[in-house]
This record gives sequence, structure tokens and C-alpha cells, in this order.
Amino acid sequence: MPNNDPKLPPKLPPGLGPHDEAKFLPPPETEAYSSSTTRGSKPELEAKQDIAPEPPSDEAAKPKKGTRGAKVKPEPTKEEKWARLVEAFHVYRRRLLRIPGATAVDIGYKIVGGVFTDELAVRLHIERKLPDDPTLVAAYKLRGCDFIPKQGLPTDEKKSYFKLKGYEDVSTDVIEADYKPMQGVERPRRMVLQEPKSSDEINQRRRIEPLVGGVSISGSRTPVGTLGALVWDNTDGSICILSNWHVLSGDLGTEAGAPCFQPGRFDHGRSSDIVARLKRWSFDRFTDAALAGLTGSRPYCAGEILSMDRPISGVADPYLGMLVRKSGRSTGPTWGFVDGLYFSSAIEYSGGVVQAFENQIHIAPLTPADPISDPGDSGSVWVSEQYEAVGLHFAGDLPNSAFGEYALANPMKLVMKALNFSFRPRFLEIRDEDVLPPPPLPIQTGEDRAGARPIGTISGDRLRGPGDHGDPIVVEPTGRPRTS
Repeated sequence: MPNNDPKLPPKLPPGLGPHDEAKFLPPPETEAYSSSTTRGSKPELEAKQDIAPEPPSDEAAKPKKGTRGAKVKPEPTKEEKWARLVEAFHVYRRRLLRIPGATAVDIGYKIVGGVFTDELAVRLHIERKLPDDPTLVAAYKLRGCDFIPKQGLPTDEKKSYFKLKGYEDVSTDVIEADYKPMQGVERPRRMVLQEPKSSDEINQRRRIEPLVGGVSISGSRTPVGTLGALVWDNTDGSICILSNWHVLSGDLGTEAGAPCFQPGRFDHGRSSDIVARLKRWSFDRFTDAALAGLTGSRPYCAGEILSMDRPISGVADPYLGMLVRKSGRSTGPTWGFVDGLYFSSAIEYSGGVVQAFENQIHIAPLTPADPISDPGDSGSVWVSEQYEAVGLHFAGDLPNSAFGEYALANPMKLVMKALNFSFRPRFLEIRDEDVLPPPPLPIQTGEDRAGARPIGTISGDRLRGPGDHGDPIVVEPTGRPRTS
């Protein structure tokens, strides 16, 4: 049974441990990485291979006479092993993506026999592995990176294939998976309004008040996605909706001010359900994200996400083995763990838009076949156990993948940098000169219904004191203000 109850303590799959050292590293600036950022990578890649150290010969390995033997090289630390993986990944990323049938490449846990292992590897994602065929196996031996056989190779031969030249010490893996944006297309259910409910009882596809993260939303030209969270705009302090570009816009010609509906149009959202208008967005090789400013038509809960006990407390960097959860319009509250970093792939959107992504987060379910990414979940915020935002969900793999389901997310720090917002409140300091003085206090002359005798009009200046608070007005028994 799926363990997606947010109240139960989650656990990593058996045999896996968190790798705190396996995080996104600062952008490389050395020549060794230049092939991943500039054109003409093949010559530079060949140069990298040419300067790779040659393995020591048997004669060189023998201790010289009169010595106590060669020094033993110390075992590399976890941080050094991770840096080596990242270096190999950057050098070979674009070359691996050019392999026929390749859909993505990243660094993550190696999968053996459908089970995660604690070994880290450069992972190539392909649409499907080739079936057993002696001809294909023979061709694979000649062109190792063009053919990825599913089986058929002896165990000792499997270890020698799909190696990265110059990085023979780096483990590799091949995964069957294809990816697409998680926009909703299934038919909505028929629902009726009921009494106020707790967050655990809410149907996230309905019209929800107050606005909160985890519910249905869409733009005017998109079917449906998920309202990730309500955040603070750092430029003006206003509250905005955070979701994906392909959820709130989805059209390269869309302009700022386009309406956003809650629920989404596919969930019967209509003109009276416009709760925000598109403000700004970022759609590039690192992010698929957008902000929409609220119209004020509904109340809201900033920082809150359905089925989570606390609001988002901040932002955290992902690392391999990190437990994360989200609340999506389609799958509801779900748990997963970060099983891959530096994910790179080309994602095809509706309308023929294709965007290449780099340095994304790859998330796997805690138990194979658990649902963590269905159409309509795009825009959800992945949150750590400490309620820190980790990533913005934007895509998942196609059905019937070998391991069940995967999810893809933009690193949240990149999203925040691109859109300039905060999950914590932003405050404005208002100067005294910007505050308008209160209007005069009108008091009519003549007797009122209670028989009191008002004395006229008191100027607003009489009501201001040294602390900018109202002064008490002392009134004589006759009804006139005391002057001394």
C-alpha cells in the first residue's frame, strides 16, 4: 500500500542512505567542463581524454630496489568521489544526450534488477532498452554508446561496457523512462458544495476558499495544474501565486495580465473564478515557473500548503537521499526521495514547444509504483521534512516506466532567483510623511436625539499627540471642552 500519509514518518527504500555530500556544486570554471557549456565539445572532449593519466605498468608498479615500496594513494573522501562524478557528468552530458533514444541524463542512485542500490552513478535515461539479440549485442561491442542492450551480455562484459573514457572509475547506469509536463487531461469528477472541511478532507479540484497551495489552477489557455504556494513578491511586497509557466501561461505569446482561474478551466473554472493575473515568468533551461498577482477576489493563506501541518519555513538545497513531499491537484499529498541530481533532458510541451533543461532534480517514490506524478500535478512545491521548499514540480515520466513513476522539479533556489520572491513575509516601512492626516471630525450643532449639546467641529490636528496617538479630549459638565 502507498505510504503517502503526511502524518506517518517516511523512510528511504531498504539499503539506501542519505548522501549529504551529493548536492549541486558551484558552476565549474575550469577547462575540463567547457565542453558542457560551449559548442564544439567533441574536440575539447578528446583533449580531455588525451590528457587522462595512463594506468601504471607492471614494471612501474614494482617497488624499486632500496625502497620500501611505492606510496599507497589514500582512499578518496565522499566529497571527492561526488566531485569526480559531477566532473564526468559535465564532460559527457551533451554527448550522452545525442545517443539515439536517449531522453535524459543525470547523477543518482544506481538501479540493479529494479531495486535501488546505495551506489551513485551517471545515469542515462532512454525510451526503452533493446531486446536480446545477438546481432545487436555484436553491434554494441563496436559502438558502445549507440546501443544499450537490455540483457544478453555476460556479467563480466556488462561491467566493461558504457564506460566514460577517462573516467573508468565512475559508475554508470541505464534507466528506461520518458518524460512530459504534468498537465491535466482526464475528465473531472462531479462534485457538490458541503460544509467547511479540514485540509485532509478537501477535494483539491474544487473551488477553494481561502486560496492555498496544492489546489487546482490554470491560465486562460491551459487545461489545469497545481497552485504551488502563495509567496511574497520581493519587488513590491505583494502576495502572488507560484506555479509553472506552462500552467499559468503555456503560450509564448502570452502577455502579463492574462487571467488565472481557480479551479482550473478543466475543473470547470469560469470567468467568475479569476483569482490572479499573470505577473512575470521564467521559461529557460533551468526553470519553468511563473508568478501571478492576486486580484483580491478571495482570501488567502500565504505559505500554507494543503495536508501540511506547518507553513513553508524557508528553502533548502537538495541532496541525494533527501525525503521530500508535495501536495498536488491530482495525486494529493505524496512522499518521495531525491534519487538524482543534474538531470538534463529535452521536454516537449503542447503546441510543439520543446525546451532543453539542465541541472534539474529527479525524484522517485518511496515504494515502486506509488503515484507521485500525475497529469495536473505541475506547479506543486516539493518540501523537505523541515518544511523547507526544495523544488518546483514541472514534469514526470510517461506511464509504464520500468520503475513505476518519477518526478522532475526545478531547484527552488534557481526559481526564487529568477522570479525574485520569498516564502517568508516581506514588510514595507511607511514613513510619517507618507501617512495622510486623519480627516476633521464632524460634529453637528444643535441637540441630537440623546439630548446632548455638541459644540461644533473639532479639527483633526487637535487629535494628534507627540506619539502620533490621539489625545484625550476633556469635556466640562456644560459640554464644552476644557481649555486648561
